[in-house]
Amino acid sequence: MAAVEGTPSRRKASRRQPPSVVARAAVSAALEHGYEHVTVEMICSLADISRSTFFNHFPSRDAAIIGKPLTVPGPEVTHPILSGYPDDLVRGLLEMQVPGLVHRTADADVLRDRTRLITEQPAAMSQYSTGLISVQNNLTEAVEGWLRANPQHSRLPGRPRTEAVLAVTAAYAALYAASKWWSIPLRDLPEPMSACLSAADALRVVVGANDPSRPKSVPCVPVPEVADCSARAPGLRERKRRDTENRIELAAVRGALERGFAAVTVDEICEEAVISRSTFFNYFPSRDAAIVGRPLEVLPQEAADAVLSSHGRDTAAGAFALIFGSLGPTDTEVARLRAELSRKQPAARDAGTTTLVDAGTQIMATIRDWLAANPQYSSINGGPAYEASLASNAAYAAISVVEDGWLGAAADVQASSKVFTAAMTDLRTILSGQPA
Repeated sequence: MAAVEGTPSRRKASRRQPPSVVARAAVSAALEHGYEHVTVEMICSLADISRSTFFNHFPSRDAAIIGKPLTVPGPEVTHPILSGYPDDLVRGLLEMQVPGLVHRTADADVLRDRTRLITEQPAAMSQYSTGLISVQNNLTEAVEGWLRANPQHSRLPGRPRTEAVLAVTAAYAALYAASKWWSIPLRDLPEPMSACLSAADALRVVVGANDPSRPKSVPCVPVPEVADCSARAPGLRERKRRDTENRIELAAVRGALERGFAAVTVDEICEEAVISRSTFFNYFPSRDAAIVGRPLEVLPQEAADAVLSSHGRDTAAGAFALIFGSLGPTDTEVARLRAELSRKQPAARDAGTTTLVDAGTQIMATIRDWLAANPQYSSINGGPAYEASLASNAAYAAISVVEDGWLGAAADVQASSKVFTAAMTDLRTILSGQPA
């Protein structure tokens, strides 16, 4: 209702603060109170602005804290850039992305604080990873479009989608290594583009792109030991727990298949599985975890060292084996339905991929520590952390070309191992730098 003439309005006057002030308030609040606890109202109070002014600057709370999602321009911009590097798609992609990342915000302090927030708080890293997956999907569409328009430059004739996915993932592997696991803003590097191109060259060495003597990457995924006859069978309590867990997962995935990934609720899952909400959260940390799987728990260092050492200098194959060796037991029907869900619903596929990306730091730290203790397996200079990031992202690139994504890969480890071997051969072809 409008204020009566002659009386002061109760509405707070909105100050015209620039976006950088709002972003600084948002990031400061997240650093102080925790990413998940920040609200739009809290940001508005700190920045001394109204909600309408906030939404004039940012589309969401997440955009103010993490930064607005990077946009991928249309073919009129992307195609000429890619055409400038027809024999090196990774270089073309870096030419497209690095300038935008370097100049993403004019406020250097905000950028550094955002970087600190992402590296220190898992919830912020998860949100950042979700945004990156979206950007990578858009870039993949752009590269695939260019390949279809320029088939003479294709290195994988007839498979533009696979080529686009591998090229985009390789480019981000270089970005990730150059920024030291996103811990250093690219603008703080003396020569950001040179650092990213050097990382791309290091990736070529790690995967053996121009090494004809390099054997095929064949991962050996450890199989859980089968208990001998003398081992005691699972007790009644354990069998009941497994049964309840399976019922929850089946109810969650079936609900997502029937009503859509975003539509299914915890209450619906509980009703279908005939359990209470408290029981649900005793088993799963979130709705998404019940649908697409729990966060990956990487093998303990000693067990991981054995897996990695069995692959020697092929750290990418070792990384792949480590990822799949870390998978917990999953009901066969649940795994099959998750693969179907991933194939049919992109939102579920992206959510599943996020669970793998969220475990990326732990995976890389495990490989880093193994390389530090076993320098004889190192392939490049730059340090164990640098090589670990490249090897892990090479494995991630191979998983990304599985038809059903990460959920499909996890559903059939043997089939995924074969896909990995073929994908690494394709990745070497894309990175070879030789004319198509």
